[in-house]
Amino acid sequence: MAKIAITMGDAAGIGPEIIIKALNKLDDISDLLLIGNMEIFEKYERTLGQKISKDIDVIDIPFDVSKIETGIESKYSGELAYQCLKKACDLINNNEVFSVVTAPLSKNALHLAGYNYSGQTEILQDELSDGSSKAQMLFVAEQLKVLLLTRHIPLKDVPKSITFENISEAANIFNNELKSKFGIFSPQIAMCALNPHAGESGILGSEELEIINPAIKLLRDSGVEISGAFSADTLLGKAVKEYKNPDFDGYIACYHDQALCAIKSLGLENVLNVTIGLKALRVSPSHGTAFDIAGKNKADFRSMLNAVRFLQSL
Repeated sequence: MAKIAITMGDAAGIGPEIIIKALNKLDDISDLLLIGNMEIFEKYERTLGQKISKDIDVIDIPFDVSKIETGIESKYSGELAYQCLKKACDLINNNEVFSVVTAPLSKNALHLAGYNYSGQTEILQDELSDGSSKAQMLFVAEQLKVLLLTRHIPLKDVPKSITFENISEAANIFNNELKSKFGIFSPQIAMCALNPHAGESGILGSEELEIINPAIKLLRDSGVEISGAFSADTLLGKAVKEYKNPDFDGYIACYHDQALCAIKSLGLENVLNVTIGLKALRVSPSHGTAFDIAGKNKADFRSMLNAVRFLQSL
C-alpha cells in the first residue's frame, strides 16, 4: 500500500500535539507513516492523555531531545525538523511514500541549524524536483485553489519577480496539476493583477500592460485557459465568498499576502498549504509553530486533520 508520510515539524512547537490529536480523530490510519522522535511523541502522549495507535507505522528519528525546550526555537529543534523532512524525501525518492503531510517548522530554527532555506517548500524543491519543473505553493479551501506566483520574499522584491518566465512556468504547472492531481479536465484559471485596480491603464503601475497581460495572451495562445489580469480585491473577495463553488478552478496571486489575507479569512482550520510541481504532493496546515501555546494542550488540530484527509481522498 502506498503510504502518506507525516513529519513531526519543529518539536518545540505544536507539531507533535496536533499530530497526535489528528491521528485520534481519523477512521483509517492504515496508509499513514509517522516520522519523528518517539521520545517527544511519548511526552506529548502523557501531556494530552492520548495515545498514538500501535497500528500506525512509525520511523523514529534518534536525537538528543534534552537540548530541545518546548516553546523555544533553537538550532536543535531546527536540526531535528530538517532530519524528519529529509527522511520523508528519501522515502519518496525510493517510491516508498507517495505524498507527505508536514507539521509546521520554524524558518529561524532551520537557519540556526545551518539550513538557509526560506521554508519547507524550498527544501522539497531541492530534494524532490526531477529538474523539469519547480515547486509551486498552492492554498486550498474546499474548491478554492490559489497559487502564489512569488512566495517568501520581501515585498519590495515582488515587482521584479513578475516576469514572463515566472508567470508562464507557474501557470503551466498549475494547469497540468489541476488536470492530473485534481481531475479537472479543462481548468479555468484567473490571474490577479499586481497593482490596485489592475494598474488603471498604467496610471497605477505598468506591470499589467507590459508583462502580465501579454503573458496571459501567450498562455492562452498555447492552450492554457487563463484570464485576467483582474483587480485582486474584487477577484479574490468574490472567490472567498463563494469558496465552495468559485467562478474559476484556480487563481494565481502575485504575492504572498495578496493571496493569504483573502483565503485565511476563511479560518486557518479550513485552509491547506499544498506544494505541487514535484514528484509528490506535500500538504501542510496553514498555520505556524505557535511556540506561545506549545505544550499547553491549546492547539487547534483541525487543519492538520484536514491535511491528512485531503491526501487520503485523492
